[in-house]
Amino acid sequence: MSPLLSADEHELVVELMNIGIGRAANALSQMVQDEVLLSVPQLQFLHPTEASGCFCHYMPGALAGVMQDFSGFMTGRAALLFPEERSLELVRAILGEDMSIGEISELEQETLAELGNILLNNCLATLANLLNQQIQTDLPQIFNVDPPHLLNRLTLTEDQDNTSFIMLVQIKFSLRERDLEGYLAFVIDVRSADMFVAALQEYLAELTVR
Repeated sequence: MSPLLSADEHELVVELMNIGIGRAANALSQMVQDEVLLSVPQLQFLHPTEASGCFCHYMPGALAGVMQDFSGFMTGRAALLFPEERSLELVRAILGEDMSIGEISELEQETLAELGNILLNNCLATLANLLNQQIQTDLPQIFNVDPPHLLNRLTLTEDQDNTSFIMLVQIKFSLRERDLEGYLAFVIDVRSADMFVAALQEYLAELTVR
């Protein structure tokens, strides 16, 4: 639990992210022409000093990822992460079984960028819309990294001095007979956290008067 959030606020973020991830799953279902099941989000708020150990625990192997910067009522960096050795399998599920490994490899980065853009934007846009806020996202970037170095990739350059906290959302993808553990990570600039918390409090206050 983050010291920045009350129990009600923490529960609200989980609920809103669950809605966003659900919408992302529907979008992914259309891409793979198959039902996609996602686990309930496991949400943790961590300071950078403790986040690296958490990343290594949940994601021990090499990772493939897509990240996007975002700004608005909260500012930071979002990332979709999954095991590097399963990335081609995920791309194959999206592009179709009849494509060769060579064809899949050529389209891997473009496909993963599109996937990350859809999933991350669904989550961020849903969070912003439900809270009646505005958010903008940059173009997605593809990267590969080992868990010990993941934090450096996700932390904003100007925030390397522990001025961010990590909102880590762990989800599990299930595509028919394929199982792929994926992760959504959000690095939120602490300078925008006050606006983020204020939006949560305003939403909760409106619920009490309805």
